[in-house]
Amino acid sequence: MKRALFFWLCLFLAGCVNLSPDYAVPDLGQPLPPAFKEGWKTADPADERERGPWWRAFADPDLNRLMDYLEAGNQDIAQAAANLRSARTRIMAARAAFFPGVSLPASYTRSGREGGPITSSASAGISAQWEISFWNSLPALEAARADAQAAAADFATLRLSAQAELAQSYFQLRALDEQEALYESTLRAYARALRLTRNQYRGGIITPADVAQAEARLAGAESELLAVRRDRATLEHGIALLCGQVPAAFSLAHGRLSAALPAIPAVLPAALLERRPDIAAAERRVAAANQRIGIARAAWFPTLSLSGSRSAEAAGWALSPLTVWSLGPGAALSLFQGGRRLADNEAARADYEASVAAYRQTVLTAFAEVEDLLSALDLLAGQAKAERRAAEAARRALNLALSQYEGGMTTYLQVVSAQATLLLNERNVILLEGRRLASAVGLIKALGGGWEKESRP
Repeated sequence: MKRALFFWLCLFLAGCVNLSPDYAVPDLGQPLPPAFKEGWKTADPADERERGPWWRAFADPDLNRLMDYLEAGNQDIAQAAANLRSARTRIMAARAAFFPGVSLPASYTRSGREGGPITSSASAGISAQWEISFWNSLPALEAARADAQAAAADFATLRLSAQAELAQSYFQLRALDEQEALYESTLRAYARALRLTRNQYRGGIITPADVAQAEARLAGAESELLAVRRDRATLEHGIALLCGQVPAAFSLAHGRLSAALPAIPAVLPAALLERRPDIAAAERRVAAANQRIGIARAAWFPTLSLSGSRSAEAAGWALSPLTVWSLGPGAALSLFQGGRRLADNEAARADYEASVAAYRQTVLTAFAEVEDLLSALDLLAGQAKAERRAAEAARRALNLALSQYEGGMTTYLQVVSAQATLLLNERNVILLEGRRLASAVGLIKALGGGWEKESRP
């Protein structure tokens, strides 16, 4: 009974003593702003929003399908998942310090000398060794838990980054599809203009220079079309890699840039600290560093051990076994290590301060990313409207220039200039729409992803 009481008393003490400083989530070192500077005016609680995978807000079936491929085949995500499992097993290793180690030793020997008798001996038993640290078992366990939570947040960060990269690459590819269609339409228009100039040249109305200009415009558009197709192929290969597929076996049919720009719920700056997994990872690393201060402090205190064994020995098979047992505690205290313990304590404190600085920098970076993307979305919307108006005006100008040219009222240089202006404006409209969708993806990523029901790491 006394032995059992001693055992549980030691177990209780080993789990209750924590030399780590009291932990609190670090502040930013300055007051949090009540709202973001750009874009949103009021907060909109996320709990009232439709939940689910964030990319479905763009209402694009092809994007949804690619995200399924990403989850199933992306090797970076698979590697991060394995690293997460490894980090979680370290919690089990830290818990092992609360329990004794038990072994079953056994041996058998035969010995003798030439001309003499041969003797045999055998032994078997059970032994236990328990190194009890009243001071660092709990900090080590808490540090392992914090590290595992940081690894879970790292996994969420990597997966969110891969999802955002895939979505942005997809929208860039669709923008290239739109550009390819634009250049094909432009080539047809340039071919008609070239036929017109050749007919007028044969009629003696224009000079060979006009024909050369039309031919140059057509060849230039053909070159730009090939460049767009090259960029599209490169993006398609990158999307295949993200989805974990061989590029030669992967293809994505041409489509339109028809995704809907989603309405993104407003978030307060304080809520951003709870939503972004990279901020969660940085905070958990601060907590782990805080616990390691306690582990370093534990080196100043003694280590206790309790060992026991019971074995049966026999000298020859005809003899009865001899039972041997032992039980006893031990204690050890290191008195001098040349300043190593003091250095370990200082290093633990420095690591904690470094993790606090890293946490604050992560938070500041998160705020800056949100502000940048809010500003970008607002300005891109106005820029896209202006570019669409410019494209409409350029189209009217080209039609007027062609009518005047056919009537002999202007030179072909005017037509060339109008064509170049229209192509530039229409291409800019496509580019801006693609950038708006990519920026919306970036903002969702900067906010920490969607508003799913599952808990954050």
